[in-house]
Amino acid sequence: MPSERRDAPRIPYSLEAVIKSGSGAPQPCKTRDISVNGVFVLIRGAGSYSPGPVELVVKMPLPRSRPIQRFHAQIVHAGADGVGLLFDHTGTEGYVPLIKLVFAKTRMPELL
Repeated sequence: MPSERRDAPRIPYSLEAVIKSGSGAPQPCKTRDISVNGVFVLIRGAGSYSPGPVELVVKMPLPRSRPIQRFHAQIVHAGADGVGLLFDHTGTEGYVPLIKLVFAKTRMPELL
């Protein structure tokens, strides 16, 4: 079995999102799994995406946080059903809700 190459393993989590790449139109998508470092999003036409910068807008289900979070990311993998993104330049405003989301899902509320 291959070893995990990520610093922070991703956990299954389906969230509504929109991805925007270059000059293309924003495309609706859904997250399949997420971590504090990256996310895999399910999107139509995933094979047409190539490595490079994107903006990901995610609807976050957290109380006391802005419901919509924007992340700058890099496409690091494109598969048949989606793309793997590595978060890039994530500021505190987006990173804190991301940490809360991941730790809440992993049942580690003592870290919140």
